[in-house]
Formats: sequence, C-alpha cells, structure tokens
Amino acid sequence: MNHNDQVLLESFERIYFLLEKEAQNLTEIKSAYAEKIRQWEDEIKAYAMMIEEISVPARFILEHILSLKFKSGQMAVEAENITQGLSGIGDIHVEKFGIIKISTGNLQLSWRDELYNYLFYPDKVELRTNDERTTIKLFFSQQFDAKDIQRFSAVTESRQLLYIHPALEKYLVLE
Repeated sequence: MNHNDQVLLESFERIYFLLEKEAQNLTEIKSAYAEKIRQWEDEIKAYAMMIEEISVPARFILEHILSLKFKSGQMAVEAENITQGLSGIGDIHVEKFGIIKISTGNLQLSWRDELYNYLFYPDKVELRTNDERTTIKLFFSQQFDAKDIQRFSAVTESRQLLYIHPALEKYLVLE
C-alpha cells in the first residue's frame, strides 16, 4: 500500500468514527437528514474497502466509475442476457470478501473480485470469470484518463490482468 492510500485510509477511519458516533446520537430521530448521515457512514466504509479489500484492477475500474459519477458520466453494461444502455451511475459499494456492487440505471451489478480477471480497453472493461464461462462488459462515456493509468501502473503486476490495450499501455509508468 502506498503512502497516499495510507493517508486516505486514516482519513476515512476518522470520518467513519465521527459519523458512526453521530448516527448513534440520532437513532431516535426519524428524519431525512439523519438517514443521510447513516448513508454517509456506509459510503465512507465502502471507500475504505475499495482500498483494502479488492485487487488493483478492480480498484482502478471503481475509481474510474466514481470519477464518472462525480462528472455526471455514464456507464453501460452487457452481461449474459442483460443489456443496460448508457445510464447514470448510482451507488458503488465494496463489501466483505471483495464483493463489488454498482447501481446504474435500473440495474444493480455485483461480482466477487477474486473470481474475475480483467481486460482493459480505452473506453470499456471486460470482466471474465476465472473459468471464462461468464463475461461482463462495462462501457464508459469517457475514456480512462492518462493520469489515472499512471497512478494505477501496478495493474500490470496483477495476476488478474489478462489484457491491457496498447493505447492505455503507453501511459504506464512503472515505478
């Protein structure tokens, strides 16, 4: 884990404990504001788990999706018999055992990180199960950013990376 990740985790921990304390103070209050504080608590926990619980390729994908969410970007999904066109991005959560959940449009997508391998293209990602029987394709309204690619250059060392497109590979800076 690099220094920036450690600083982020420490910050998330402080914020989480503050929100947890405040949520306990508000247990008797039925209000949209109190519920929002409980949601923030869950969000902060999910952000910390993105750093601690999942592989570098999965984290790279989730940070790109979060970036799109903050910029009003969109994501489309193709999986088995499901097709979801470009839609806004809702909740993003990481749960115990590396279970990743993303809401987009009317769809909630989930997968367990350790059971999948990843193929990266400029504006999409393919997730394939280890046995290659199932594929999930995520399409993005904006391509991966060169700075993010450089920040996640360790993705090339992951055993879960099956492919990275040459257009992305040229931005990699190995430390």
